[in-house]
Amino acid sequence: MTKYDEVMEKIKVTPEMRARILQNAAAQCKPSDRKKPARVTALRRFAALAACLAVLLAGAVTLPRLISRPAQKEEAETMIANGMEELSSRDELSAAVGFPVKAAMSLPFFPQEIHYTSYWGDMAQTDYANGSAGACLRQSVGAEDHSGDWNEYPAQQTITAAGCTVTLKGETGSYTLAIWTDGNYSYSLSLSSGQPESVWQTIIEGVQ
Repeated sequence: MTKYDEVMEKIKVTPEMRARILQNAAAQCKPSDRKKPARVTALRRFAALAACLAVLLAGAVTLPRLISRPAQKEEAETMIANGMEELSSRDELSAAVGFPVKAAMSLPFFPQEIHYTSYWGDMAQTDYANGSAGACLRQSVGAEDHSGDWNEYPAQQTITAAGCTVTLKGETGSYTLAIWTDGNYSYSLSLSSGQPESVWQTIIEGVQ
């Protein structure tokens, strides 16, 4: 039996519902002239057709919801099994990883979308987006580089921001990746477009 058949078996129209539909449809089409039996018959047929269409429409509206729910649940369970868990807020992300998660408050763009993800319950990732502009902030306990970016960049620069030594990587004068630690947590922040050292200074100080 297909999922469609299983779902359709769950859609039940009780005799009371069927009678009410037919009664309402018939009331709308009640003839005023009793001397026109042909018209009455046609209207009754129309009422029955309208009732059938109403039942089919109800099934069409309900069916996609019933089918999509198991798929969404399965997708969420798969993500958790792979170590990824999407959360709806920074507080939920903090609870999932077991430490207070910081946020990037001074990005070079205003985020319209923010997504929170826990990796294996020990690394927090916050993604910010506004059109083509994006940023990814990661945080975990310790001092290990968890950026996951092993590209060879032509330029690397070290700056001091928020009392931390920060390593910038990217093009000369235009860096897209920052890595640092505050002694308790390690951080990485990547941007979709390169920024100069002065802008990075403000960005790092805004991670709170």
